[in-house]
Amino acid sequence: MHDQAVFSFKSLWSVKREYRSKVFYLSLTFLLMSCCLVIWRPMKMAIFSKMVGAYLVPDAKLYSLLVVIPLILLYSKLVDWLRRHQLLYCFTIFHAIGGLIFAYLLSHPVMGVANTEISPNRYLGWVFYFFMESFDAFFSTTFWSFADSINNPKDARNYYGFFVTGSKIGGIVSAGSLYLLLTFSTGSDQITLLPRALFTGSCMLIGAAFSIYKLMKTVPDGYMHGYEAAYQLETHKEREKATVWTSIKSAFDGLFIMIKKPYVLGIFSLVVFYDIMIVIFDWWVALHADAQHTTVGGMTAYYSFYYFLINVIGLIISFFGTTPLLRLIGIRLSLFIFPLICLTMLIITYLFPSASIFFTALVALRSFNYALNHPTREVLYIPTTKDIKYKAKTWTDAFGSRIAKSFGSIFNVSLKSATPAFALLSSLSLSFGLTFLWLIIVYFLGKSLQDAIDNKQVIGE
Repeated sequence: MHDQAVFSFKSLWSVKREYRSKVFYLSLTFLLMSCCLVIWRPMKMAIFSKMVGAYLVPDAKLYSLLVVIPLILLYSKLVDWLRRHQLLYCFTIFHAIGGLIFAYLLSHPVMGVANTEISPNRYLGWVFYFFMESFDAFFSTTFWSFADSINNPKDARNYYGFFVTGSKIGGIVSAGSLYLLLTFSTGSDQITLLPRALFTGSCMLIGAAFSIYKLMKTVPDGYMHGYEAAYQLETHKEREKATVWTSIKSAFDGLFIMIKKPYVLGIFSLVVFYDIMIVIFDWWVALHADAQHTTVGGMTAYYSFYYFLINVIGLIISFFGTTPLLRLIGIRLSLFIFPLICLTMLIITYLFPSASIFFTALVALRSFNYALNHPTREVLYIPTTKDIKYKAKTWTDAFGSRIAKSFGSIFNVSLKSATPAFALLSSLSLSFGLTFLWLIIVYFLGKSLQDAIDNKQVIGE
C-alpha cells in the first residue's frame, strides 16, 4: 500500500522516456525565450518613462494597437507560407536582430539612455516601446501555437507544467541577475549595463531558435502530430488556389473565425478580461514606481525585482501546483481556479487599499496567470484547426491583449481627475464584473472542450 502511494505521488511529476527529448527541448526553448522576456520587459517601461515620460504610457498603449494590427496581418500570411516551427524561427531571429540594433542606438551618448532629458520628442523611446510591444504581443502566441500543434490533450495535461517551470527558472536567473547588477552599480555603470542587457536578450533568442532546430532534428515525426484528428484534417486539407482575393482574405481569416466561432470568441474574452484588470492594477503600481525612482537604472531595477518575484512564485506554482493539478483534477476544473483567485485578490484589495497591497496583488495575479492560467487556457486550442491555433489565436492573444490594454488605458485616463476613493471603487467594480463573467464563460468553454475530446472532433472543422 505504501509503495503504491509513493508510486502514485512520483507519477505526478514523471515524464515517459519516449517524450523526454520533446519535453526537454520545448522547456529549454521557453526557458531561453523567458530569459529574454524578463530582461527586456522591465526596460520597456523604464526607458520609455525616463526618455518620453511616464504620463504618456496610456497614450503609448493606445498607439501600439496601430502597430500590432499590421503585424497580425503579416503573421497571418506567414502562417500560410511557412511551416509551424519556421514561425518560431522568424519571431526569435527578427527580434534578436532588433535587440542588437537597439543595444547600439541606446548606447549613443545623445540619442540613448545617457541623455537624461525627458521629452515627448525623444522618438527613439517611442520606437523602442513599439518594438517591445511587438515582442510582447507575439511572444506567447508563437511558442504556445507551436506547442499546441504538436501535443494532444493528454500530453498537455502531463507536460505543460514542465514548460512553464522551464520559463520560470529562466525568469528567475535573468531577472535576479539584472536586479543585482543594477542595484550594485553606479549611475554611469547602469547606463552601459542596459544596452548590454539588450544584447544578452538577443543571444537568448538565438539560443531558443537553435533549441527548436534540435527539437525538429531529434524528436521522431510520430511524436509531433499533436491532436490526431486535427493533424489528419490538415494533412488531407486541399489548398485554395492562390488569387489576389484569397490572399487578402487569408490575412483576415483569424478575425473572421474569432467573430463567427463562439468557442474562439470565448477564449478571446478570457484574454481581454485578464488584461483589462492587469492594466488597471499596473497603472497604480507604475505611478508609485515612477515617483520612487528618478533614474532609468533605478526604475529598471525596481521592475527587475518585480519580475523576479513573479518568476519565483510562478516556479513554485507551476512545479507544485500546475502539473499535479492538471493530472489530478483535469483541465475542465482547472479553468475555474484562476478567476476564483482573481476574485480573492480583488476582495483583499477592496478591504485593504494601499500601494503595497496593489503591488502584492499584481505580483500574485501575474504569477498565477503565467504559471497556471496561461498553460490551462492553451489546452483549449489543442482540439482545433490550424487556422484557429495560429491565425485566430494571434487575434485573440495579440489583438485581444492590445484592445484590452487600450480600453484599460482609456479607463485609467478617464479617472485622472476623479478623487482617489472614487477611482479605486470604479476600478474594482469593473474588475469584479469581469471576473463573474469569466466564471460563466469558462464553464461553457470547458464543456465544449470535453465534448470535442470525447467525440474525437475538431473544433472549427
